[in-house]
Amino acid sequence: MILTDSISCDLDFDTDGKRIGNLDLSFSDNRHAFDTIPIPIAVIKNGIGPTILLTAGNHGDEYEGQVILRRMIHEINPRDVTGRIIILPAMNYPAVLSNSRVSPLDNGNLNRSFPGVENGQPTSAIAHFVSNQLLPMCDAGIDLHSGGTACDILPSAFLCGCKDKDVLQRSLGLCDAFGAPYTFVVRGDDAATGYDPAAQSQGIAFMSTELGGSGRIDIGALKIGITGVRNVLAHLGIVGDPESEQPQTRYLNGVDGFSSVSAPFSGIFQPFHELGDYVDENQIAGILFSIEEVDRVPLELSFKNSGVVLATRNGARVRRGGHVYLVVEEVARGKALELLQS
Repeated sequence: MILTDSISCDLDFDTDGKRIGNLDLSFSDNRHAFDTIPIPIAVIKNGIGPTILLTAGNHGDEYEGQVILRRMIHEINPRDVTGRIIILPAMNYPAVLSNSRVSPLDNGNLNRSFPGVENGQPTSAIAHFVSNQLLPMCDAGIDLHSGGTACDILPSAFLCGCKDKDVLQRSLGLCDAFGAPYTFVVRGDDAATGYDPAAQSQGIAFMSTELGGSGRIDIGALKIGITGVRNVLAHLGIVGDPESEQPQTRYLNGVDGFSSVSAPFSGIFQPFHELGDYVDENQIAGILFSIEEVDRVPLELSFKNSGVVLATRNGARVRRGGHVYLVVEEVARGKALELLQS
């Protein structure tokens, strides 16, 4: 049994087989004097081999990863495993229950709460348990994200840079094995309280994903994610042969930031481009219509830089300052590695 001030878990992590249980998060507020919030967890183990932590529901309104990991729990037979797979399909369970990006209990963004505080607010307590109890068991990890209800994101792997070159190379190996159409690279120090840097700081090879979004299940992104996770398991030797041959991933430069197209006033946006389109600097992105002023001339919005459309807004309504597109530069693999080490 694992017991901390805020979370307990009586699941057996060491015996061969498949076991499903909960992380029991203690919680108290005006309505619930002494409650427990059960966060689902599964362990699939057989023999001696690497351990991987698979997580989804870091943000509660991102569904592709939650479906992928629930399928893994049901479909993976322990007899086919060499090592151990730990699965949290709804890591930020309060946010998952409320269909929201952040927790309704404390407004906490789990992906910005690491390494957490043992007896802190619920979101921080979850981060602390993952950082101090689960990650130390692991050799590798994958955190599955998507665009949530707010946006749609090009199916891609997400890789944080880190100072440890061995960890970085092993993390890059996960992305190559996953085989998403694109891999988006960022500096690790840009997300100092993020989940990815917290894992990498412990010597763990780690990657995340962005798989669709818009508050629905993207069929194509779901297929990429299922195949990708199984290919990573094969890459680590935890399961047998890869699910399928994936095309070589293409790299997107998030180290130097991205270019956004934003609305200068609130209105209705008519887009001209799709996810994955290559666009040129000053090319027309779409047209913004005023809601209140029908006689106002519609405004053409343009791209500030050339690159690949990484993200689009979900829904036609946009507030002043809201992003309608995110665009990033595509770079060669060698350049991506150079950027990650800069």
